[in-house]
Amino acid sequence: MGAARRIYKNTLYLGVAEIVSKVLQFVIMLYAARILDKEYFGRFSFALSLSLIAIVLADLGINTLLVREISRNRNLASKYFFNAFSIKVLLSFVTYFIIMVILNILDYPNDTRRIVYIIWLFTILSTFTELFYSIFRAFEMMIYDAFLKILRMIMLTFASLYVLFKGYGVFVFSYMFAFVEIIIVLVALVIALKSFIKLKVVLDYSFAKAILKKALPFGFAFVFGSIYFFIGSVMLSKIKGDAEVAVYSVAYNLILAILFIPTVYTNAIYPVLSRYYKESKSGLRVLYEKSFKYLYIIGLPISIGLYLLAGRIIFFFYGEIYADSIIALQIISWYLFIKFINFLFGTVLSSINREVFLFVIYYWYVSKNLYFYNFLVILIKPIMGVIVMAFFIKFLNFGLILTILFSALVYSISLFTLKAFDKEDYKIIKKLFENEKLPKDI
Repeated sequence: MGAARRIYKNTLYLGVAEIVSKVLQFVIMLYAARILDKEYFGRFSFALSLSLIAIVLADLGINTLLVREISRNRNLASKYFFNAFSIKVLLSFVTYFIIMVILNILDYPNDTRRIVYIIWLFTILSTFTELFYSIFRAFEMMIYDAFLKILRMIMLTFASLYVLFKGYGVFVFSYMFAFVEIIIVLVALVIALKSFIKLKVVLDYSFAKAILKKALPFGFAFVFGSIYFFIGSVMLSKIKGDAEVAVYSVAYNLILAILFIPTVYTNAIYPVLSRYYKESKSGLRVLYEKSFKYLYIIGLPISIGLYLLAGRIIFFFYGEIYADSIIALQIISWYLFIKFINFLFGTVLSSINREVFLFVIYYWYVSKNLYFYNFLVILIKPIMGVIVMAFFIKFLNFGLILTILFSALVYSISLFTLKAFDKEDYKIIKKLFENEKLPKDI
């Protein structure tokens, strides 16, 4: 099967899984925000943000490294897995100590600490789940990744909504996350042992040390990016209070839900890029160029639409109690577009709050060391399409759902009318539906 066909299938699997996961995750957070007191929802959001920063310390880029290395040499999958597993166990204890110190230094109340420790357990378990995902992705078998994500969210949705509607409160609600993740880790282990790795523990200190050394560049980028992603909730919890954390989290959860689009796509192409780096520079060039174009075309209208529809979206889902979230959503919507593009370069945002500056640096570095792609040639037509879409949103008074659907249609028609897609784009689309072996240019 050709690379384009594999990318299509894996993107489809991951896309379906991410859509299901993000929709169900959104439903869980929606009802949690509505049913729990605003202060308790704020505490839960703080616990989740702090734990998601810690999870990066428990990974340090190991998962990303394993996808790249195993995709190049699948015979070493078992050795990579068990050595990475041992590193993660040690790092998990380190993150627990760090969180404990932070909670004590900042003098958080016992209720908040209890929620944090529960969610920390969930996030640590999830980093081991991600380790299995790395194996599946390296073998380009994202169907297992997709299956586990859907299973997790179905179980978590039923469990979470049950305890919320029964009024069991934030603590039992938090425990459901850890309980479900234990099951998912066990299921992932069974799948991995059956099809991808052998139950033969081969611990090698030098090999593990080499893994950690190679992973650190990924890890440092992820640490800074994770801090940028989630530090807002942590800071607000001390500067303002739990209610303000809830207001901020409502807006941010909407953004995180939409980021499934570049996440799915870049996860699908990552092992292919890793192989192309060794096997086909021309294939790497084409995949990079087209990915830039498609993520730009998709990300731009979403950011504009979120900015223009922020008030209607917040009121529709959360009600007037979260009216203060509107301005937060409008501000963050502009970050979303830049994040779409940055996903392509395999990095995350750092903590210096300079998304545009980082984008320029990423573009310069990739152009200098890989391939210069004059992205200016694709900017104008999508911008023209977005302007047409913005007028549609601004002056036609439809309901929220119809507005979103018709806006997407208007934007799509504008792109085709302006001939934003060339013959090579249509050629790639055609290849996606072909099963025969494809040439190495993609």
